[in-house]
Amino acid sequence: MGQSGRFKIITLSCCFLVTGALVFWGGESFTTHKSATLNHALADVKGWKSAGAIPLDPRIVAELELDDYLNQYLTNGKDSVTLYIGYYHTSKKVGAAHSPLVCFPGQGWQLQDFVRRSESIEGHTVNLMHIVAFTPQNKELLIFWFQAFDRTSPSEFTQKLNTLWSKFVNRRVDNAFVRVTVPMGKRSAEEAYEIGLSFIKSFYPRFLTHVQENAS
Repeated sequence: MGQSGRFKIITLSCCFLVTGALVFWGGESFTTHKSATLNHALADVKGWKSAGAIPLDPRIVAELELDDYLNQYLTNGKDSVTLYIGYYHTSKKVGAAHSPLVCFPGQGWQLQDFVRRSESIEGHTVNLMHIVAFTPQNKELLIFWFQAFDRTSPSEFTQKLNTLWSKFVNRRVDNAFVRVTVPMGKRSAEEAYEIGLSFIKSFYPRFLTHVQENAS
């Protein structure tokens, strides 16, 4: 096959991809209905107890176009974390969540030490990123990922691809942004990460069950 033939195949493949994307983003979107809110579904995380909810300003809820959210402190009696989930029921809202890479610097935080990891939790892979965020007064480790039904990624772009896949394969478009914040104090990033990972190992199976509710 000559260069002309290869070029035609590549061009045709690109056309199919663009057409599929346009159908996905512009066409009908499935809507998921949950039997319980995140507050109820995640009221009990093994080994961790809620230490208080953090309500969001209604203007922030409107700006983020949230269908549901959870924002609360949790503790295991020794360590504490803050869990935030912004949840969306339709594919039309993929991208509505604000990445910490954008919103934290906008609030005066500096970011450093960007690390991507993949963790296996009860047979499920969680692809995440963690970064150190700091101001003159505070230092925190942010662990986060973008959920597209049962798939995870550390980037918004990959979340869109995963949601496209899930829409056609699973006929589900549940998507979310998940962030676990660990106060660092004098801890190293690795020490803070181990605390966050311990929480995620308890939290993620419960969260995934909520995501997969009524899946065929």
